[in-house]
Amino acid sequence: MRIIRLDTVDSTNKYALTHLDTLTDRAVIVAEEQTAGRGRLNRVWLSPRGENIYCSIVLKEQKSNPLLTVLAALAVARTVRGRGLAARLKWPNDVLVHEKKICGVLAESNAKGLVVGIGVNINMTAESLAALDRPATSLRAETGRIHDRGKFLRELLKKFFAFYEQARRAGFAKLAEIWQNELDLTGKRVKIQTVQQEFYGTVIQIDKEGALLVATAQGVEKVLAGDVHVV
Repeated sequence: MRIIRLDTVDSTNKYALTHLDTLTDRAVIVAEEQTAGRGRLNRVWLSPRGENIYCSIVLKEQKSNPLLTVLAALAVARTVRGRGLAARLKWPNDVLVHEKKICGVLAESNAKGLVVGIGVNINMTAESLAALDRPATSLRAETGRIHDRGKFLRELLKKFFAFYEQARRAGFAKLAEIWQNELDLTGKRVKIQTVQQEFYGTVIQIDKEGALLVATAQGVEKVLAGDVHVV
């Protein structure tokens, strides 16, 4: 693993994808600040200087797999729990604390490889978080103290690559089994919004491919991508 540290970048994912020719497998891009950070569906990810973790992990030998977001979210949740917080996972790519988002994951790929982007709110103040357009939190807001970002990142990467090696040996479907036990949506009534449709149902579980299974009046729907809102 090689860590490449940048001061300011538009997006660590964009940087990694642009430089895949020269980056080695398992390289990690870390930035102090992102000027155009983004999440899923091109949503803006606020990236103030020196407050949070903005990183992208390069996996040149790995084919695109939706369960890589599961792997990253698990690694973040376990690291957050190490700070005494009850972190939970929300399908498909969020980590929550007290029903507020503390982390987002975005996996992207091109013909040269795959990149897993991770953004974790570490030291954002409650005032900064209040300005966001959705419920969000940070380690600082939850615990009332400043946290060591470097230490958090080292623990996070250690857990990520441990899960990754486990998945390569046992298969990524094993991750879905672990994730199912931590899913914050199981049994809840939800509204699903996809590009094609909007519907209501009750979450059953995720399958071995990372899809969300939802029981509706018309039967079980398999959701590969979309927004989920608890109702």
